[in-house]
Formats: sequence, C-alpha cells, structure tokens
Amino acid sequence: MLARVMTMVTVLVFGLTGCIVNVNSAGRDDFDYHKQTQLTLDAQSLETLVADTGAGSLKIVGDASVEQITLDADIYGFDGAEPELTLTRSGNKAKLVANFDAFHRASFSNGKSPYIDLLVKVPAGIKLDIHDGSGSIVIRGVQADMEIEDGSGAIEIDGGYKLTIDDGSGSITLTNVAGDIQVKDGSGSLTIASVQGGVEIDDGSGAIEVRGVQGKVTIDDGSGGIRVVDTQGLHIIDAGSGSLSFDNIQGQVSID
Repeated sequence: MLARVMTMVTVLVFGLTGCIVNVNSAGRDDFDYHKQTQLTLDAQSLETLVADTGAGSLKIVGDASVEQITLDADIYGFDGAEPELTLTRSGNKAKLVANFDAFHRASFSNGKSPYIDLLVKVPAGIKLDIHDGSGSIVIRGVQADMEIEDGSGAIEIDGGYKLTIDDGSGSITLTNVAGDIQVKDGSGSLTIASVQGGVEIDDGSGAIEVRGVQGKVTIDDGSGGIRVVDTQGLHIIDAGSGSLSFDNIQGQVSID
C-alpha cells in the first residue's frame, strides 16, 4: 500500500512540472485519461508554422507582441496509447505534430476515438500551413498567408492575408482578409465578408454568402443557394441547384 501511495505522489508532482494527468473513473466521454501539456518554441527567425494535426479542435491566436510559439494541449485517450505531440524547429519553419495515428484499436469505448484539443499562440506575422484531420479550426489575429487542408469540422478565420483552403466538410467563415481567397469546399455553408482581394470558390454543396469584396468573385457551385453583395465583379461558372441572387456589383457580371 505504501508503494502505491508513493507512486501516485510521484505522478502528481511530475504533473506540476509540465504535464498534468487526471485519471477519471468515467472520464470525459469515457476516456481512460485526460492529460494537459504545454510546449514552447522560440520564434526568432521562424517564418512558417507547419501543423499536422489529427482529431480534436485547433485554435490559433496571433499576437504581435509575442516572441515564441506556445502550445497548450488537452489530450483524451486510452490506457496503453500515447499520442505523438511535438513542436520542433526545422530551418525557418516550426513543425507541430499532434495525433494518435500510430494507435489502432478494434473498438473504442462507446464508439469514441482519442483526440487532442490545441490552443496555439503565435507571432501575428507567421505564415500557417495546416493539415488537419477532424475537428473545428479557429484562427484569429494572424496577419499572414495561410494554407489549410482539412478533412472535416468547421473553419472560422478572422484576419490573414492570402488564404488557400481545401476542405472536405463543415461550415467555413472567413472575415477581414487582406489578400486573395481560394476555397475548394466539399460540403457545408460558406460565408465570406470584408476581403481586400479577390475570391475564387469551387463548392460542392451548401449555401454560399459573399459580401464586401474589393476584388472579383468567381463561383463554381454544385448545389445550395448563392448570395453575393458588394463586390468588384462577379463570374458564375456554374450555379448548380439552388437560388442565385446578387446586388451592388461594381463591375462585370457574367453567368456561364
């Protein structure tokens, strides 16, 4: 019994130095454990954050005053399965890996899969190159180019310069973008507002709303309603099925 008590004390003390481990009788969504971990990386001379993330939410916050990248992770998993969670430097790139891809289990408790929720704080001028499996993505305060390849889950971006997004499913909301936007979307609603560049959309299904674009808007749509207001030109390659409305277009309007 004494040995068991000493073991528990060691785990808790270690947790205070960088990793807090909570083992619940039932756990959140019936997982075996919940770990909280923080990683940091000096951002001096870094130009791009390359993120390879699996299941779980991803929130990135840009701040012009910070000089390092800080990652806070909430990990929900099963006994015998440890996640791959790293934040390293490679030349002028920071590389973030967070997933359970190496873990295979015939059946998860109550049909649940392990996942990692991430909060990442970065310098505002760092570029983003994100490859995400599933879960929501929220990005705020980053004033740089972004490339995002996402499997499923909602995407919400406020800010950024040139955005290139390839999304499988889930709603997308993009606002206050300083450059051009290119979106290839499988399914889910798409809302774009306050853009200083042009917008190109290749959409499978879901409603599209675009407003306040200082460049030309080009849309190739499969299904779902389309509404475009206050842009500098509009080209509809294919409206698919669904309603089409536009207003206050300062420039040529063409519908193939």
